[in-house]
Amino acid sequence: MDDNRKNAYRYLLYSALLDIRPLACHRWFQGWHVLNPFHWRQRFRQVRFAGDVADWLHDVALFSSLDFERFDEAMFWQEFEYVKNKYPDFEPSRYRGIFERRLKELESGS
Repeated sequence: MDDNRKNAYRYLLYSALLDIRPLACHRWFQGWHVLNPFHWRQRFRQVRFAGDVADWLHDVALFSSLDFERFDEAMFWQEFEYVKNKYPDFEPSRYRGIFERRLKELESGS
């Protein structure tokens, strides 16, 4: 795997972690919405989505530390399809876009 692809995978990991971080926000328990069961249903789904994204990306973190030696890209993107199909309402396809845009930037020298 070339350095541009390695960089794009690392950038994807970083971007996804930025998406997951706000779920730890203590403001969940402030305001009128705490009594609304629809709010909690949506939050529960957000947490499940974040957990599945973290599960999908944990190999990228490991293989990044190993300089992507023996990383199976095909399997990685196959697992992505599972997340994408399970949570279309959270637009997980943006992660593929983040990867592709970063790779394109690096390859064009931008």
